[in-house]
Amino acid sequence: MSTLSMKLLKCPACGGPIDPPGGESAIKCPYCGNAVVIPESLRKPDQKQEQGSIFSGMDSSAMSGYGAQWAEVVQLAQKGQKEEALKKYLGFSTISESDAKHTVDALASSQVYEFTPGSGYTSANIAPIMASYADTAKSVTKWSMWLSCGITAFVMIIIIITVIPVLIGVAASLWAAFSSF
Repeated sequence: MSTLSMKLLKCPACGGPIDPPGGESAIKCPYCGNAVVIPESLRKPDQKQEQGSIFSGMDSSAMSGYGAQWAEVVQLAQKGQKEEALKKYLGFSTISESDAKHTVDALASSQVYEFTPGSGYTSANIAPIMASYADTAKSVTKWSMWLSCGITAFVMIIIIITVIPVLIGVAASLWAAFSSF
């Protein structure tokens, strides 16, 4: 029996849903521009990868070992064990300690939802997650609508205040010109 697995990733900064493109290990959030590291378990395979890829000639066992270590870092960070995740990450990477800490903090604050059909997850279980996205979109839309209407009204008032004296002056000069005939 095959199972379909779908995982959703939220931006740790703004909470927006992120759908990473294939083959990417990091992406910029389309909502706030924050750099988001994509956990190994949530990465999609690169659809464009060809036979003569840049990875040909690399030791695949070393690469899979790195992937397993990265998966452990992600799991430790998401369980709240940041110090262990940081030690593990620094053990196999050449990244600076401050950058590694920032990455582990981002991984710890990201929210991952896993959906596997047949395991009790139904559309009713996922509905609250999707509703939270919809509620956020509605509140942002209302706020931006009121802001744009307020700015438009302010600009219109300034234009009216500027144009009315000019129209009165033109009307007075036309009245004077026509009344002298």
